[in-house]
Amino acid sequence: MSYHLVLKTGDSEIRAWRNLSLDRQSLVSVHCEITRGRKKPNKDKSAPFEYNIAKVFEVIQTDFQNCEVCVVDITREPTLRSTETESLGRSENGYADWVNAVQGLYDNNPKVRPTLIVNPNSDDDFDTFQDDIFAQFDAFAGQFDLISYRASVLHDESFVDDLVMLSGKVNAYVAMGNVFEVLLDFECIQPSTATLHASYVAPIIREIRQAIPDVRIVSVGTSFPKSVTDLGDDDTDEFRLEESYLHDEINRTHNQPVGYGDYGSINPIRNDFSPPVGIHLRARVDFPTDRETIFYHRVAPSIDKERNVLLSPRVAMYKTAAKLVMSDTKFSSVEDSWGYDKIVEAAEKSPEGKSPSFWISVRMEIHICRRIDVIRSRIES
Repeated sequence: MSYHLVLKTGDSEIRAWRNLSLDRQSLVSVHCEITRGRKKPNKDKSAPFEYNIAKVFEVIQTDFQNCEVCVVDITREPTLRSTETESLGRSENGYADWVNAVQGLYDNNPKVRPTLIVNPNSDDDFDTFQDDIFAQFDAFAGQFDLISYRASVLHDESFVDDLVMLSGKVNAYVAMGNVFEVLLDFECIQPSTATLHASYVAPIIREIRQAIPDVRIVSVGTSFPKSVTDLGDDDTDEFRLEESYLHDEINRTHNQPVGYGDYGSINPIRNDFSPPVGIHLRARVDFPTDRETIFYHRVAPSIDKERNVLLSPRVAMYKTAAKLVMSDTKFSSVEDSWGYDKIVEAAEKSPEGKSPSFWISVRMEIHICRRIDVIRSRIES
């Protein structure tokens, strides 16, 4: 049973992945979103934004050679789109741009596999809509042993119709020994909603399996908030991984197992365009526990209000936060974890990172380790 990781190609996420041990990387089925990349510098402030999507392609080709598989997809998050990502998803000529892009990535990384894109033009009639999807599927079916379909399960009520339409081709594809998987993406999962979502999706899963009996189904989502104070207190708090409880609830009511996936403790909505908090930024260190929760400690800065200057060095604030995490009764060791080592190092010596981005990577790497260990223990038991 694989761990399915929906990975946004931001700096924090890539750093976390690069520091994950090779042994753990090999156990992860990565679902890598092609995002707009970083904004290119431009002295002309009136010029439209340009993004370095080529760097995202380079990362896919070089950094995901050791995972179990690297399923590529186009981001669905509006804050991560660009003209380049929009162009990739055009339906013309059987999604030719997307098919060619995936082929190019595969040529440089044999772990790459495709996600089937369904993005018709608003003026397409049904025959055109169907022909373009069929052409895309046929192109991928002739090249790859795995094709993925990602459904926004709470926001797209018609996705099952797509699967029913494709069922003849998909069943023939699977009968030849290939894998067709459906990611049921719950996106941001609110606290205490696991049972509700599991009840909602139960008939949908039955309908999918009626159309495609040998489909692989995976539930994915994240409960990590855009801001921890949306759920918790200013200084410290703990919240549970709702995506794990949702997965357990789904499997409790189905005979055929549904796979587990998540966003690696990353909220899909970016804070790139949020106003900077500057010297008022609190240092925060998060820790995924062995109880399927995450707790955090935040340290407020010391500020000279008259001069509006920071009195406490940022690195010292992170050191204090790391000490608070280590002294917490919920803290426990994580074997073979770069992130765990960085927290211990920060508390005992000096923090390597003094920015939120670095500590997001620390949390994400520990989270991935925890999820892999849970899946391993369930298989062994």
